[in-house]
Amino acid sequence: MKIDIHVHTKKVKSGDAETRNIDVEQFNEIIRSTDVRILAITNHNHFDLGQYESITSSVEDVCQIWPGIELDIFENSKRAHLLVIANPKKAKIFNSRCEKILADANPDKFTISLRETVEAFDDLDCIYIAHYFIKKPNLGDLEIQLLSTLVSNPKRILKEATNSISAGIYISHGHNSIYGSDVQDWSKYINEAHNLPELRLPVDSFEQFCLLLEKDEATINTILNKKDRELIIVSPFNAAEPIELEIFNDINILFGSKGTGKTEILEALSKYFNSKGHKTNVYKSNDHHLDDIFDLKGHDFNINVSDLGVEECVDEIEFIKNVTEDEVVSLTKYKQHFSIVETNKISQKLKIKNIVKLDEENPKRRVSDIEKILSKVKIFNSYLQENQKLSEYIDAKLIEELSNILERVLDQLIIEMDSKFQDSKSIKLLNQIVEIFNNEIAKKTGIPPKPTSTGFADYARNRMNIEIATLKISECINKKLESIEEYAGNLGLKGDLFCKTSLIIQNGTFIDGSYFTVKKINKTPQKEFGKVLKSITKHIYSVDLFEKIAELNQIENIELIKSISDLLQFKRYFSLNEIQYHPSNGESSMILLHKELKEDKAIYLIDEPEKSLGNDYINDVIVPLLKEKAILGKKVIIATHDANIAVRTLPYNSIYRLHENGRYYTMTGNPFYNTLKCIYATRESLDWKEISMKTLEGGKAAFGERGKIYGN
Repeated sequence: MKIDIHVHTKKVKSGDAETRNIDVEQFNEIIRSTDVRILAITNHNHFDLGQYESITSSVEDVCQIWPGIELDIFENSKRAHLLVIANPKKAKIFNSRCEKILADANPDKFTISLRETVEAFDDLDCIYIAHYFIKKPNLGDLEIQLLSTLVSNPKRILKEATNSISAGIYISHGHNSIYGSDVQDWSKYINEAHNLPELRLPVDSFEQFCLLLEKDEATINTILNKKDRELIIVSPFNAAEPIELEIFNDINILFGSKGTGKTEILEALSKYFNSKGHKTNVYKSNDHHLDDIFDLKGHDFNINVSDLGVEECVDEIEFIKNVTEDEVVSLTKYKQHFSIVETNKISQKLKIKNIVKLDEENPKRRVSDIEKILSKVKIFNSYLQENQKLSEYIDAKLIEELSNILERVLDQLIIEMDSKFQDSKSIKLLNQIVEIFNNEIAKKTGIPPKPTSTGFADYARNRMNIEIATLKISECINKKLESIEEYAGNLGLKGDLFCKTSLIIQNGTFIDGSYFTVKKINKTPQKEFGKVLKSITKHIYSVDLFEKIAELNQIENIELIKSISDLLQFKRYFSLNEIQYHPSNGESSMILLHKELKEDKAIYLIDEPEKSLGNDYINDVIVPLLKEKAILGKKVIIATHDANIAVRTLPYNSIYRLHENGRYYTMTGNPFYNTLKCIYATRESLDWKEISMKTLEGGKAAFGERGKIYGN
């Protein structure tokens, strides 16, 4: 929820830029593109009630518009600027007061004293925001002191800084401070709005904002009570010392000196949440190592080539291992048959001896082809029947018609497959009968049977099948595989870090000691397999073919290689800008914490996330992530010594562990009413800001130079 207390909608003074002019339609479009939810219109020495009402009406559903004016103050012989912002409920009265003091004066020349200003506006619940220090032209300390004596409520006076850094410095020195855009060019406003102050507590009205300025505890509690919370009792130290904590569905900070039990409280909270069915654990930066988180050595890494679009070739590898030669029928068998004169008259009359065996392979292929087609059609038909979404987009009659056609196609395929199956079995049976008859006749007559085929077709087919299998395996093992890339985290200005997994299939030529085998197989049999397979491919039609196949089977542990996946090797490493990179310990901490916070959890328990991290990374990356979790209503509980986290997140709940005079106290509070109270009221309350600055590392810096908050 952003607030902008200093906005110009008109060129009023001669020195104002034309780009300050904006119409209602443009204003509406721009504001809806930002997170600005409160905006005060403060034109120089001018208030336009008509424009104010039109703008208010156009964005009333997304943004509160407050009436205001930027006055030229003349005090102690010098000019300065003072913003006067009134209660929106009194906009019309505010307008009449502006008209009265301005009285058609030239905006370039108009000035007014502080006393006259207060007399004109103080009864309208006004907030006064003075240009201060380097915000020129500025009111000095004397003038602001005078203003404080004139107004009815000095807490309504704020000092306007130029940006978040200067506002933080003022706050650290006890000043209420805020800053606005002081918009010069509306075309740049959407980008500039990102740098505006953010209200951590949702403000519903002008009156509520004023009460927050006064640190009104009742108002703060009313707002806090709208936030979900859980009352938890834990015993982190011993059963006799229970601690009662209100944990918000927001940011909860645990802080205190070292050794005061913050980690023990986190562990106790983790145990409590786990007992309620949540899977929680305390994130500790020292307990994690980036190489282990991303399993850089691949202890748990497993993948198959089929996952990468490569065939496994299980059948082909099995075939090559077990294939034997199909012999061509030798001429000796023909000679043995024809060299003996057949005298058996019955045998002479049997014609079956002269039948040539029919080809069995062709019918088998046809059956296999039809079977594959039938399987695909069945899958599509099942999809058609089961997918209820189709009826939302396709006419029911059309679906029914398609279903009927598919049923007819299936019926025809089944009939055709039955027919081809019968043909195949018939041919096989006939060939078996011929073989049996010829053998029986040979036994009775003593004449060697005439070969029913030359065997050359089987021989040639066997060699071709070996070639097909080896070529398919060779094609697969020579495929280049894409690396697997996983986002690891951001290293700030250096860029994004990735965890890459490079994969290769060992084809017999690959040599790189940094790679590991994916499966539980040594590299040697993988490499030998690739080498011998290449040799087999070259000897398909050679007399040495089966010697090469024998070499394959003689490879040690060849039985472990059953698929292409068994030839996989991998290397995992971190990559930055496409170059292998070794993150430092600090960079590892950055990435691991970022990874922890990017996970979608209901509860985050984090112990000292600032370890090994730089302030810039905490400010620019971690704090925004924590705020994002808060917006989403997550429970975020952080034990920290770092003020950038403990202060800049403006936690709804701060839990302070105090060690004093040999005793430990648990105190809770928040920065909004700036108090820390002992949970059992056994000691007096403490000042939240004072304790934070004293206890937290970088405390003054967080309140000062890094203080990107609108008020203390």
